[in-house]
Amino acid sequence: MTDPAKGPFTRVLIAWALLALTMVLVNFKLIAALRFTDPDDALRLLQVRDLLAGQSWFDVHQYRIAAPEGVPMHWSRLVDIPIAGLILLLRPLLGTAGAEFVTVVTVPLLTLLCGMALLGRLAARWFNDEVVAMSCLMIGLSPPILCQFTPMRIDHHGWQIVLALVALSGLHAKDALKGGAVIGAALAALLAISIEGLPLTALFLGICALRGLRMPSSRFDWLHAATLGLALGSCVIFLTTRGTYDLITHCDAISPVHLALFAWVAAGAAALRFATPRTLTGQIAGLGVMGAGAAAILFGIAPECRGGAFVMLDPLVKRYWYDSVAEGMPFWHTSAPMAAAIVAGPLVGLYGVYRLWRDAKDAPTRLLWLDHMLLLAGAWLIGVAVARASATALVFAAVPAAALILGWVYKLRSVPILPRLGGYALVVSLLAPGLPVVMAMAAVKPVLANSATGGAVQSVAGINVGAMSISRCRYDVAGAALNRLPATDIFAPLDIGPDLIVKSHDRVVATGHHRGAAGMHDVIATFMAPAEEAHSLIRKRHATLIAVCPDIYEPAVYAARAPEGLMAQLLHRKPPAWLQPVDIAPGSHIRFWKVLN
Repeated sequence: MTDPAKGPFTRVLIAWALLALTMVLVNFKLIAALRFTDPDDALRLLQVRDLLAGQSWFDVHQYRIAAPEGVPMHWSRLVDIPIAGLILLLRPLLGTAGAEFVTVVTVPLLTLLCGMALLGRLAARWFNDEVVAMSCLMIGLSPPILCQFTPMRIDHHGWQIVLALVALSGLHAKDALKGGAVIGAALAALLAISIEGLPLTALFLGICALRGLRMPSSRFDWLHAATLGLALGSCVIFLTTRGTYDLITHCDAISPVHLALFAWVAAGAAALRFATPRTLTGQIAGLGVMGAGAAAILFGIAPECRGGAFVMLDPLVKRYWYDSVAEGMPFWHTSAPMAAAIVAGPLVGLYGVYRLWRDAKDAPTRLLWLDHMLLLAGAWLIGVAVARASATALVFAAVPAAALILGWVYKLRSVPILPRLGGYALVVSLLAPGLPVVMAMAAVKPVLANSATGGAVQSVAGINVGAMSISRCRYDVAGAALNRLPATDIFAPLDIGPDLIVKSHDRVVATGHHRGAAGMHDVIATFMAPAEEAHSLIRKRHATLIAVCPDIYEPAVYAARAPEGLMAQLLHRKPPAWLQPVDIAPGSHIRFWKVLN
């Protein structure tokens, strides 16, 4: 007898293999040079190296930033587990360098397989194998999703997507207690990885509460199981990954105050389950008390968290670092094709799930698709407000969008050829909403180029920084050269700090990680300050080298905003007398200066 899961799983595996191979080929040059596309990935590898070298499991300080105190990172050890585990497994066979190389390529692709398997499982529950394949294809055609699973993308965003899909699977479960427990445990892990998951957590719990309100016979089983799973899961993860090493309240990571909040909500849900008020008004009042108590716990104990995780940043760091991180801003701060995918992609799925709700054959199925619709709508709103969160909405939309589009494809097969071709063009635009924007930009670009003065200058955030492409800086070449010299403190722009320290034995003053805000302030202020003021700041940080990659965005911003500042002088090769240009790493395209005194 054939295993019914074998067909869908085979399709998922084939789709994943083709997509993984394509991603490796497209990124081959970056992979061969072990060149990370995001500083967080480089620093994540360094964190794992330090762990394997003997740093405490509970200590997530990065001591090679702002030495000797270091920077207490807000990252979770959960993400380190698969990376460290695979390195340990492969190291006896490939050596340390080979094990790291294979790991940083493989882990994101295996994470992608987890996400595709979850999507395929959900699609197979409701639809045929073709919808399973189409759901997986939509991941490959969605840049906001795909960029989180590319080889060497070892930071936590891919796992956030996977855990959100686990929670969605729980929402589709038939058993309230089991499904709710899956939701709660998945959300606990997601929040441990990134507290940015709080709005999504509130969304899931709100839908669980709605199920209790509209089905009194369920006795709030969904909400009870989900909140209990969240509270217990968060406590277990906190104790096993953080221990009692750091019990201070943080707004950017799960802290004891959040554990107290989750415990309160779980206790309130248990009270609703075991003493369910008879009237709808009483039930809503009970939920209101739960919400008010949660807000009182969080903002009463930690009022500083009212403004979010980054409220404590000083104005200089906020202006020149945080406000420049496009992925943390609303969708209109991203490129036009990415913005189109963020906005339009989930809307296709939203219409698809509306059709599933409308055409459902029975009340339970109709209510399930209603919940999926509410969840997708909420995730879409979160995604348009924070661009990097949009991938969650897109994976929630994948299955209903695939079912909708395939239904249209089936109908197109019976229409005349010309309308059919037009219909297929529309289908392609729905599968990849950013594609029409790319084509339009390609058509308009020559016109703009001909009308633009000089043709090569563009404005970015009001700054004429030129038409920048992929950087030519080779951190592997620079690291090899630096490792032949005694370790020292390097004063460098924030974005290149992680690449420098992961490739060398040196230290940097700061990287783009907000808990090191004091060092970040000094780096930004120094590069924008006049020469003598910059000199005193560099001496305060005991740096003996300055390193700059001249063809990335960050130095150009400093130079444009402060044309008389240190960075502008360095980019124009007019350093002050207390700096000596040194060609430490020929071929790296990175400029170095020695601090003379």
